[in-house]
Amino acid sequence: MKRLYLLRHAKSDWSNMGLVDHDRILNRRGQKAAALIGQRFKDFGREPDLVVCSTALRARETLDRLMAAGSYNWNVQNEKRLYGASPDTILSIVHQYGASCDTLMLVGHNPGMADVAKALAGDAKPGLLERLISKVPTGAMITLEFDIPSFQGVRAKSGMLTQFLRPKHELA
Repeated sequence: MKRLYLLRHAKSDWSNMGLVDHDRILNRRGQKAAALIGQRFKDFGREPDLVVCSTALRARETLDRLMAAGSYNWNVQNEKRLYGASPDTILSIVHQYGASCDTLMLVGHNPGMADVAKALAGDAKPGLLERLISKVPTGAMITLEFDIPSFQGVRAKSGMLTQFLRPKHELA
């Protein structure tokens, strides 16, 4: 059994329009959301063997705040290809980095994260697929499980969508 966590970065700050997109930080709502997801991650029951994070500042800050909130000390690899990645690129990253682990987390951006989750989810717990199709907001965490021996076997519709956390709903 392989498990893939897809984390979309939390809400970013647009107040400094002079910054290039890659260098935007989180706003206060994003900081709070990332910490909340970090606290809730303990409910997942299984931590990632490896985290692959976009090099964009807001993605790295999302991961840092999540890890701080849960007191996690995960193995993290920064990957510039996750910035603006297409579903095909994300899938190639899963195949590459997943070779040596059972549980993998990717921290990235939309539309790629939402699109790859939709493409990989062949089945889902009741109600989750509809929510995923509706919207993957900033700070959302998607969990997909695969009944395969290696991440090399991850293909379209091969996963089971088992969890979908959205910060706004977790705060309610």
